[in-house]
Amino acid sequence: MLCRMHLAPFASSSLASRLGTVRTLWPHAETIFTELQQEMEKAREFMSSFEQLLSSQGAAVMERAPSTSTTLTQGSGEGFSVCQDVKNFAPEQLSVKVVGRKVVLVGQKETQNVDEKGSFSYKYEVLKREWDVPEEVDAEALTCSLSKEGQLRIEAPKLALPAAPERNVPIQVSPAAPQPGPASEDGAANKARV
Repeated sequence: MLCRMHLAPFASSSLASRLGTVRTLWPHAETIFTELQQEMEKAREFMSSFEQLLSSQGAAVMERAPSTSTTLTQGSGEGFSVCQDVKNFAPEQLSVKVVGRKVVLVGQKETQNVDEKGSFSYKYEVLKREWDVPEEVDAEALTCSLSKEGQLRIEAPKLALPAAPERNVPIQVSPAAPQPGPASEDGAANKARV
């Protein structure tokens, strides 16, 4: 397929004057790069306008519509609770780990399909999610459960604060500092006059 750049005039002026108008199938590099720069500039302008549109309107939409695949609950009384949709993965294809103060969910799935002609397709899917575990949550008591609907729930209770033994707290009495009165102010004024 030829485009208008393939039919650009021949570059050599001495040969072109003898042969007349000659067309070549090779495009001029300068023409290609000039048009490419123009197209890139148009793409940059489009992306910046699109980014402005997203930042002005998209943020409000994203705040109103939370993700349906993940629900995170970190209430003051409940501790830590996450629900993730993993219905496309079998339980043996999932792993949940606690790494420091993070919970890491990884799902890996491989499928091969062979059609009647003998050709096959190979598909490898990976799901990876991470959540920060708050300091007030007991990460050692983390539990996971998978519902029949394919919802994985990861939960951990709040840390139970150890009961502090009863103790008496001594009261320290500090010495009373002398407070300046009106007489001492007059005396300071009299010393300043002398």
